[in-house]
Amino acid sequence: MSIKFYIPDYNNQNLKRASFRFRATIPLKGMRPEDGIISHIEQAKQGDIVVLAKKSKPKDIYHLRERNIKCVYDICDNKWRKQVAPNWVEKVIMPHNEMCMKADAIVTTCQSMRELILDNVNRDSFIVNDPYEVDKSEPNINFNEKIVIFNYGNSKHFNRFDWNAFLDKMSNVNFEIHCMLDRVKKFKDRNDLLTQRHTNIFLHEYDYNKQKELMKKCDIVFLPIIALDKNQALDISVKSPNRIIDALMSGKPVITNAGVETYIPFMPFADFSNTNYDDFANTFLRLLNMKKEFIHNRIVEGQKYIEQNHSPEVIGKQWIELENKV
Repeated sequence: MSIKFYIPDYNNQNLKRASFRFRATIPLKGMRPEDGIISHIEQAKQGDIVVLAKKSKPKDIYHLRERNIKCVYDICDNKWRKQVAPNWVEKVIMPHNEMCMKADAIVTTCQSMRELILDNVNRDSFIVNDPYEVDKSEPNINFNEKIVIFNYGNSKHFNRFDWNAFLDKMSNVNFEIHCMLDRVKKFKDRNDLLTQRHTNIFLHEYDYNKQKELMKKCDIVFLPIIALDKNQALDISVKSPNRIIDALMSGKPVITNAGVETYIPFMPFADFSNTNYDDFANTFLRLLNMKKEFIHNRIVEGQKYIEQNHSPEVIGKQWIELENKV
């Protein structure tokens, strides 16, 4: 028996879609030679357990069932949104629900997502954590005259945050901030106004290697997670901790805020702010005035926790253990 992750049209290059990395290619580093990736559903064989993730369709499950091949549906984000485009239900939610009901088992990322699945399709699911993907780096806490801040994620989180309000509160700190997000061009007018008013903020379109470069150069990682309504709060409650994990493994101090269940275990290792802009700015000031040895030791302890709970070997073992549950 072996586990096969189904990634449609996989080409063995660095994958832009983070979910394919965290939920497939990275865990494979801690798995067995017979486990692997298939790029076409027809490559699945009897004795395999096929993991279906994003871009999978109900027809893939029916193909496997006709051949007595077991499959699990891996769910790592919330598709049951209340406010959606007119075709969202037919195009996304209905196929999603069908896959939830027809798969041999469901796998997900955290307890909140497990509860969300149970509420929507009345099925239990197994939790497999996300692993880290960066090489561990020794913390080097050296706040110079100018503080370099790095924010990264997708445009959704970037655009919920009032950067003008935040940057105005940071007027007493000499800093520059680099934000990496997808779809910079889509929000060009707003972004142009932002960068014209604040010449110390720089926006970068997502690039896998550029993200590593900016992470390496920064002094502090800033991860504000903002919800403006109940639907957004639900999305945040089931969010993966992969950004805070990779920041800590990169040896960087992290500032974020409460509201993400999966971030709770990392509270001893990072700084958590309330979601108002005065407190975000004050949290930066407190961090800059902390003893460097304390910050260093706190990150090292965080790295130990991550290695014990989120290494490719630990996550790979979690996937292998599914064989006895499906």
